[in-house]
Amino acid sequence: MLEKIKENPLDYKGYLEYGKYLENVNLKQAYLTYENALFYCQDELVKIEIQHKLDEITYRQGKVEPASIVILSYNNRQLTQQCIESIRETTPESAREIVIVDNNSQDDSVAYLRQQDDIVLVENDFNAGFPGGCNIGIKASKKENDIFLLNNDTILCANSLYTLRMGLYEKDNYGSAGAVTNNCANLQSVFKSDSIDELKEFGLKNNIVNKRSEIKLMLVAFAVLIKRHVLEKVGYLDERFFPGNFEDDDISLRILKENYQNVLVYNSFIIHLGTVSFQKVDYSGILKKNYDKLVEKYNFNEDHSFFCFTHSESNVAFYSNRIKEIEKENGKILVVKSDLGAAILHAAYLYPQFGFYGLNNTVSCATISTHLEGVNIEYYLDIENNPFKSMKFDLIVLDSTVIQKDEFEKYMTVLKDMMNDDGKMLIRAKNQSFYMNWYPILKGETDSGFNQNTVYCKDVNDMISKLDLNVKTWVFYYVDLPNEIREEIEAIQNVVGVQNHITVENVGYIVYK
Repeated sequence: MLEKIKENPLDYKGYLEYGKYLENVNLKQAYLTYENALFYCQDELVKIEIQHKLDEITYRQGKVEPASIVILSYNNRQLTQQCIESIRETTPESAREIVIVDNNSQDDSVAYLRQQDDIVLVENDFNAGFPGGCNIGIKASKKENDIFLLNNDTILCANSLYTLRMGLYEKDNYGSAGAVTNNCANLQSVFKSDSIDELKEFGLKNNIVNKRSEIKLMLVAFAVLIKRHVLEKVGYLDERFFPGNFEDDDISLRILKENYQNVLVYNSFIIHLGTVSFQKVDYSGILKKNYDKLVEKYNFNEDHSFFCFTHSESNVAFYSNRIKEIEKENGKILVVKSDLGAAILHAAYLYPQFGFYGLNNTVSCATISTHLEGVNIEYYLDIENNPFKSMKFDLIVLDSTVIQKDEFEKYMTVLKDMMNDDGKMLIRAKNQSFYMNWYPILKGETDSGFNQNTVYCKDVNDMISKLDLNVKTWVFYYVDLPNEIREEIEAIQNVVGVQNHITVENVGYIVYK
């Protein structure tokens, strides 16, 4: 069944067999699979049989409405044309509606778009930006359709839309689905190449059913599919994030708060050429401005030690490599101050054999992270009365750089009691010798990076001794020196005879009882 699809993803026979199997497992996925079989089938008699199957499933309330593919056009006609042509080549007409919103292009984009008979075209006489333009496209789409937000600098590969829809309809509580690609943040890049042909070939082999998807805190909106009833419930894109960036973080968080999940579909690969629309603007300035708007909207600044991590890259390097050292088949991992949960979600995806728990004492963050599927994150007001206090863990992760020194002993005492006898604790602390603690004073500035209430390595050493813990090993987190001061800092290193210590920002301690 699935082997047939894997051997030839463009042959209808494998999809027919798989659709028959899915009729007793997931009726909506069965509908999508028969629809894909019909797209690839050239035998007119067989096509009639497939259509009868689709009609039968529709009668049984299993029909999946088409996806309205909302694409913004702003100059770059060649990119938009390439994107539209890839949609036509890889998707059945019954599965999609193409909606193009032109944001007042000054090239020949509109002239080209007006000639396309199979698209819904909205011509703006102003630039509505990404969130505003998408909202215009959503309103112009068929009211019953799901919404697929797609950048015009993308190219669909064979089965990209089919597998993305399959991922979205895997579960009723999946609200949005994102694709993997060659060029994207949030750990959504899975394959890189400078050759479009190589990328298409990878997509052909990758876009087959039966791969495990990953729950995400957010999905990058270069290609994100949202169930229509979910979108209508949470609301459209927030236009305060003009001209673009962080509107995808925002809608992902709103989807979560309504008890739906955002899922990254690993078997939907879409080529992404990348940030073409922002090449002539102050991109970093827009990022900073819109990040501040996100923080303000969700009140993420209520805790001075919390940083709004939404992408999966955040903090995962701190502990992911240590998890594999756990030898128990059903080991339990606790992450203290787990923030919004992006990193713990990715770790849970990488290590499905373990149970992941998180503690979060930021109220605005907990209202989101407690909704995440596959991890158990709970709010705590006081570490001494945290909801997991009676449990024992095989690995406890404590980032002491986000707690105050006067709280450190209380945290360590409680967490030591929560360790299994053979468990470990990973503690991150700031390096007191880090060059940014003293370099500003050396340059005549009044404020240094040193903070009296920060937990430094010496504080960890003292606490390890006081609680009779043992150090198994250390992990050093280096930073790159800025080019403009590299020679000066290296000269200082040579004078004091310390080669690397002052470029270590944080140190990780792995301790045991």
